[in-house]
Amino acid sequence: MPGGRDGTPRDKVLVVGMDGLRNDRLVRSAAHAPVLHGLLARGAHGTSLLPYGEADGQAEGGPWTSMAYTDSGPGWSSVLTGVWPDRHGVTGNDFAGADYTRYPDFLSRAGAARPGLRTAAVVSWPELVHRGTLGPAVGRRVHHDGETDGYATADDLVARTAVRWLTEHDPDLLFVYFGGTDEAAHATGPLSAAYDAALLAQDAHLGRLLTAVDARGSGERWTVLVTTDHGHLDTGGHGGDTRAEREVFVVLAEPGTPAGTRLDSPRLVDIAPTVLDRLGIPVDPDWGLAGRVLPSPTPPTSEWS
Repeated sequence: MPGGRDGTPRDKVLVVGMDGLRNDRLVRSAAHAPVLHGLLARGAHGTSLLPYGEADGQAEGGPWTSMAYTDSGPGWSSVLTGVWPDRHGVTGNDFAGADYTRYPDFLSRAGAARPGLRTAAVVSWPELVHRGTLGPAVGRRVHHDGETDGYATADDLVARTAVRWLTEHDPDLLFVYFGGTDEAAHATGPLSAAYDAALLAQDAHLGRLLTAVDARGSGERWTVLVTTDHGHLDTGGHGGDTRAEREVFVVLAEPGTPAGTRLDSPRLVDIAPTVLDRLGIPVDPDWGLAGRVLPSPTPPTSEWS
């Protein structure tokens, strides 16, 4: 693919969300996540804890109140908007109180800032479209129904759709969501063989996406981010304030990243400003984003592949 008019590579971003993927299961499961482990080895990786509450305006030691359940609604809202539940308003999977007008998703922000930008999202949890987390300003929005058809089937359709876009079209910013690991954890827990199988399937889907990116040619500079929305208890389930439920990760791979780089406590709200930064879109302070831009290696030394 040709680069920009001055011959420089065009900046593009792929964000992949893997629901309910526990970081400890990821880092210890090389056999079940070879593609992700390849990204960990040659990219950057870090973890942080979801904020669970605040001291309710009291002095230190005062009563604590929950900011939100460690659920998918709040988690993906934070990823996509770049603010925590105290701003975007989503505290559970009922999405009550959502304020996506004031805090839209990063694809919508990017498209508004650069009207010619091609944005697309494909997900297997329909609520992300039905509830407006991914707003109507996104160039392409497709959902496959993991709730009805099962996430193994829906995730495969998600991957096929995303690969087709990468192969036949020219997206600048693509968000892809897989839900198989969360479904498996709810059914049998994250320490089960079923969870390993779901992780392996999602990892294979990621590999298909990266292969499609690689096949696009040398005129593009891709940043790839992989993250999750929450963890799981050993027995399966989430929503509370344990470390197993609150620990989340961010994987960042792009040209020039020193192999095995550690990110310093990357948070879900850091995804949105990082995406905008990589696309050359300055973050307006009036947007009220809570995240920070994750560090980029400079200067880039080679195309990411």
